[in-house]
Amino acid sequence: MAKLLCTHCGQPMGDFSGIDVAKLTRNEMLIVEALVQANHRLTSIGVLIEKVWGDCPDGGPLSAPIAVRGHICTARKKLEKAGWTIRAQKGHGYRLERLDAGKAVA
Repeated sequence: MAKLLCTHCGQPMGDFSGIDVAKLTRNEMLIVEALVQANHRLTSIGVLIEKVWGDCPDGGPLSAPIAVRGHICTARKKLEKAGWTIRAQKGHGYRLERLDAGKAVA
């Protein structure tokens, strides 16, 4: 199982080591990294779009919010196997949360 490492310093990121990043696509991995770096705080969809397509000269697809939601949906299914979920708070953003007996806990 691969560990989630900080893209800046290369150190393991908190207690997120149970997440098997080998099963995530590139875009899913970038989204999960952004959520991990937020350390359980809400992350706006704009920040996630910037994380995934920030290096694109055209800023990414026109339907970037829809694409991010799709990546979150598929990543959520993969993360749940490792005991994590991505929780949405409508109008505010997303947060990575630990599952405890099927319920998300901060």
